[in-house]
Amino acid sequence: MISPRLNLVAIVGSALLLLVILELIRRRYLRERYALIWIILGALFLVISIWMDILYGLAQVLGFSVPSNALFFFGILFLLLISLGLSVITSRLAEKNRVLTQEVVLLKKRFNDLEKNLTASKETQPTP
Repeated sequence: MISPRLNLVAIVGSALLLLVILELIRRRYLRERYALIWIILGALFLVISIWMDILYGLAQVLGFSVPSNALFFFGILFLLLISLGLSVITSRLAEKNRVLTQEVVLLKKRFNDLEKNLTASKETQPTP
């Protein structure tokens, strides 16, 4: 079993994590799109810190010999999923950036063509 001092550190650390997440959301550093995932994770850590029996039971059911291994396993799995999600978002943004760049080039060309036509038509008009 875990010592009461370590349990208190885990509870305080989890509560601080949840407060930092809420502060990042409040300051709009963390978008609402990802906020729910992080709030759930922070709340889950807090619940596991308060009721450590949940972690021990989960580790026993899944066959982990040490409960902290189960915690590390789920942490790594979570980070892997976050990394995959961010890779998908980055790929989409790269594609949108490419399309926008092409549109800007086409608009610049159209603008330059119109500017040349306007300049040419002013030069051909007689001055009164």
